Amino acid sequence: MAVRKADESDRLFVVEVGMENRAPEEIAKDAAFQISALFDRLIEEQQKKDDQDIV
Repeated sequence: MAVRKADESDRLFVVEVGMENRAPEEIAKDAAFQISALFDRLIEEQQKKDDQDIV
């Protein structure tokens, strides 16, 4: 399981989730957690950029 950039633009990401021998609910749950973590990271990065612009 991983989240990675799909291109150099920082606008397209790929969520990789292991699917072998797993219930669809578990797969969806893992994907949702990864997407949530990705948004948290992007929000944190944007806040840091905004803080740098203010100073």
